[in-house]
Amino acid sequence: MKILFTGVYSHLHGGLECFAGRAADALRALGHVVDVVGDPPEVLDERDYVLMHKVPRTPGELSRLKSKYGEKLHFFAHDHELYCLRRHYYDPLRRLCDRTYSFFPCRLCAAVTRPKWVWRNLTSPIRDFIDEMREVKTFATSSYIKANLERNGFPPDRVRVVRPYFTRPFTDEAAARKWMPEGRLRVLFIGQLLAGKGVGLLIEAARRMKTPHTLVIVGAGRDEARLRQMAGDDVVFTGWRNDAHRFLAEADVCAFPSLWNEPFGMVGAEAMAHGVPTVAFDVGGIRDWLVPGETGLFAATESGETRVAAARCSDALSRALDKIADPAELSRMGANALAKAGELFDPDRFTRSLLSF
Repeated sequence: MKILFTGVYSHLHGGLECFAGRAADALRALGHVVDVVGDPPEVLDERDYVLMHKVPRTPGELSRLKSKYGEKLHFFAHDHELYCLRRHYYDPLRRLCDRTYSFFPCRLCAAVTRPKWVWRNLTSPIRDFIDEMREVKTFATSSYIKANLERNGFPPDRVRVVRPYFTRPFTDEAAARKWMPEGRLRVLFIGQLLAGKGVGLLIEAARRMKTPHTLVIVGAGRDEARLRQMAGDDVVFTGWRNDAHRFLAEADVCAFPSLWNEPFGMVGAEAMAHGVPTVAFDVGGIRDWLVPGETGLFAATESGETRVAAARCSDALSRALDKIADPAELSRMGANALAKAGELFDPDRFTRSLLSF
């Protein structure tokens, strides 16, 4: 097949770009020809299959793609861009949002939280995009994203959940792992150093932990200077690393303290493939792969609630990290995580699901 991926930009290096690159490689390994571009080409050639990873810049551009490719056109919903102007899907008070798109509340939220983008948010034709996209066959990274799309009017039979493919399980690495050497819990964070990723709360949680530990933070971002100032001697910053996931070989637990509704949570799922359990806030689509008590833990209130605002704090996170800090439990959850990764993220099932829709 001759396949086109659009909406993948070479200057970005987030979860979308990692997923698209690996998906393209998996399809090429099967003999397909895959071209990966940012904006759709000005001249649309003949293709057997087209996958949009981001919606085009204008509804007119989307309409042009639909007219050319019809049922060959697909969309992969990696985030909340179709029904949230902020794309992070929480309100100005940082409570998790369950709202369907509505003109006045959503534009007011975007104006309050992103004042420098007021004009863009006021003029964004988001309703036109939603109306056009309901006719396009759409993949969702999680059941959570699928439910949100259906809540916004997408027909259920036009939305399919496809787990991202990224790697096969690292069984040899997992078998050789030594849990909590020298009695210290090795906590790892990988990601952008931004407020919405919850790194500040993680540093506070580490300070409150009763368990001896080391926190390694792999990544960069606009909050890095502030985070370095608030961190203690037991926090190691590595900066941005192209080989970030090699740190999973020497971690006991992956910390995933995102405060926004993560569509899927690629980093935590990648930790599973390395046989590393995850401690996270219960947001977005993380429940598609984190099974509490089996492949990791959710931070919880003292009464055991997880998907509430009171659970997304440093106290709850420190309790979860202390709770998981037992070599026997880490070993059990790590083995479960490895098996779950093999079940959910099989590359053959991924390519079949992608091309049969």
